[in-house]
Amino acid sequence: MVAQAVRQTKFRGARPFEYRTDLLAVAHLLEEAFRSDHTFPFSRSPLFRELGVWLWTLNYAPPFPETLDGFVWIEDNRIVGNVTLGFDAGRSDRFYISNVAVQAEYRRQGIARALMETALTHVRTHDAHTVLLNVRPQNAGALQLYLDLGFKPLETRAKWQRAVAPWLPVSATNPRAGNLELAPLGLVDHRLVSELIRAATPEPAYAYRPAHNDFELSLEDQIFEVVADVCLGQSTRRWKLARAERLVAVLLVRGQRLFSPHHIALVAHPDVRGQIEDELAACALAHLAHFPARAIHAAVTGSHPEWSAALERHGFAFLNGLTLMELKL
Repeated sequence: MVAQAVRQTKFRGARPFEYRTDLLAVAHLLEEAFRSDHTFPFSRSPLFRELGVWLWTLNYAPPFPETLDGFVWIEDNRIVGNVTLGFDAGRSDRFYISNVAVQAEYRRQGIARALMETALTHVRTHDAHTVLLNVRPQNAGALQLYLDLGFKPLETRAKWQRAVAPWLPVSATNPRAGNLELAPLGLVDHRLVSELIRAATPEPAYAYRPAHNDFELSLEDQIFEVVADVCLGQSTRRWKLARAERLVAVLLVRGQRLFSPHHIALVAHPDVRGQIEDELAACALAHLAHFPARAIHAAVTGSHPEWSAALERHGFAFLNGLTLMELKL
């Protein structure tokens, strides 16, 4: 009778996250939920996965950030779901939701929805005006849940990949991309780059654009990049394309001599989209002929479909991405 009474009084549902007691359990939950996203070496090894969980936990303990909050879902006397809340960029009127996860055997029972509703109720008590989150665009279930809760998609940032393939001929130091004459991007171009990115970013998403990106680097970021290039055996090059003394595109190519995939990124003014992408993709691939043949990652935004189409013509395929969503309270 006593055992039966204890079972009947077990807590089930959402409760506030307590980092002193919940951090390790949540770390294991998140590792399982997002395991398919892991691309680091040996990520499929249980031993290395467990090491990663402990390192992630130690990163937060004991001085857990005061700006982070959240809720966990308890089922069968253990944590099976989580949602993390934090102030976006330190702003008290804007919350960011992350780490929405439910253990596999407990999915499709309404737990994720209940956790989200609990989190949003909590946010409303803090006089917040906006809630943001990111979701994988291929995660149809999560995307539909957020749409049902009133979130609106703002922009998708994706990564495309080209597997190891035969290389094109080696390029010149200052490459010509077909009929496009490129020049090295310099520090004096900072203002023009900012104006280009402003013009290339959709209005609803611009307010939430990361302060740091591939083309607007602070002095500290530039120093770190130089050190990384030397220590990691990589080479980072940026070029610009101008028309009528106006900056219309910037191209980044980062070649790797050791283990990581190569990386390319492009920002193009809306006025020239559909005219330059194929030549710039060919230029980037030609430059990477200097480096060992390995996979290439390319950054793509949903607002620039001409770039993704050009990449596809050059052998790239969609790998993964994140869709930024916004809820106005």
